[in-house]
Amino acid sequence: MSDSKIFAHRGASGNYFENTMRAFLGALQKGADGIELDVQQTSDGQLVVIHDNDLARLAGIDQRIDQLTSQELQQIKIGKSRYRRMFGHPIPLLFDVVTFCSEHNLALNVELKETVYGQMVALEQILHYVEPLSDVHLSSFDYETLCMVKELNPDMETALLLRKKSTDWQNLDSYDVDAFHFHKRLWKEPFKRHLLESGKILRMYGVTGAESILCTTPEVTGWITDYPKRVRKKIKGSR
Repeated sequence: MSDSKIFAHRGASGNYFENTMRAFLGALQKGADGIELDVQQTSDGQLVVIHDNDLARLAGIDQRIDQLTSQELQQIKIGKSRYRRMFGHPIPLLFDVVTFCSEHNLALNVELKETVYGQMVALEQILHYVEPLSDVHLSSFDYETLCMVKELNPDMETALLLRKKSTDWQNLDSYDVDAFHFHKRLWKEPFKRHLLESGKILRMYGVTGAESILCTTPEVTGWITDYPKRVRKKIKGSR
């Protein structure tokens, strides 16, 4: 368990608004080993940190990220609807978050989202940005995009996000990736057996700090959580 790492999901998003610099600073303050974030691409090819491919939920605007320029996007604030006008947050640039991670020695899990699926130029740019980091991996639900990452940089660690229904559970070893990321609900049979037999790096998401598996599952070497402080406390309390 001493080698397991805690990744703050979209930053410390249980306490601060997701995928904002405040949430990433909160992750550092709450003892996370690393940050998990989402990357999308604007219409002019800028890489920005935001989960959704549109602004409806986060900014109350009916527009897609890839239909706006980076300059237009920087004028928009995200946050809870009743507070965003006065206390909203700017959407971070990937470059700025990578710089933050480098300065504070944080590991980074970059989840590739829809607007960068299959986009060779965007993937090249992402790889260029994260190159200075000593502990970084790229994750995605889209296997073909992860294959493209491997073509561009065979040494970059890739992690496939698994789904209960669409994943070929009987043939996990057929996926040319280094790691599997999966929700805690999948840590049961028959999925658990297939995961353990895969020989891949295993990271679990959806944990909150209340789960006993945090203390009894050395096979899982990464925990992706909205509450890094709670998870840290649970793991420490088991020793």
